[in-house]
Amino acid sequence: MLDAAIAVVTEQGAARLTLDAVARAAQVSKGGVMYHFPTKESLLQALVTRAIEHTQQNWEQAQQRLPDQPGRGLRAYVQASTAERPDQDPFSSALLAVVPGDPQLLEPVRTYFKERMPALSEGLPFERTALVYLATEGLWLLELIGASPYSRSQRSKVQALLKRLAAEGGSLP
Repeated sequence: MLDAAIAVVTEQGAARLTLDAVARAAQVSKGGVMYHFPTKESLLQALVTRAIEHTQQNWEQAQQRLPDQPGRGLRAYVQASTAERPDQDPFSSALLAVVPGDPQLLEPVRTYFKERMPALSEGLPFERTALVYLATEGLWLLELIGASPYSRSQRSKVQALLKRLAAEGGSLP
């Protein structure tokens, strides 16, 4: 049903996301949808939870592939966040369309990022972590909304620089 909700948002727009629309897309009755998601808000909360779990899983998998050294969490974050282009990810696009309209839906996202920051910055100066984090998020967001000014080659260069910065220790000049 969550996949059906994503399909509704990506194909018809966030304004068309209703329990009826999800039921049609999932080819189930509205009662079947309401059994799992009694309200549209509960459906949106489940979408946010799924996005957070997906992000966490990608980050953990990227960490497992890297040596256990200072900056591993940040390097894994850059790898996981830039491995695929977010503009080709309908799930992220769907969330971007529906979450900003409801501040309560943003709270779990805020909490997730706040709790994850210590693991990203472990062993690295704050400034380096913040710079790499903000640049990675900026690249991701520009691509998600289809506004990135970078060619594929330029994107690869930015990605490589972010990985190098995440791997190096010490303060920035």
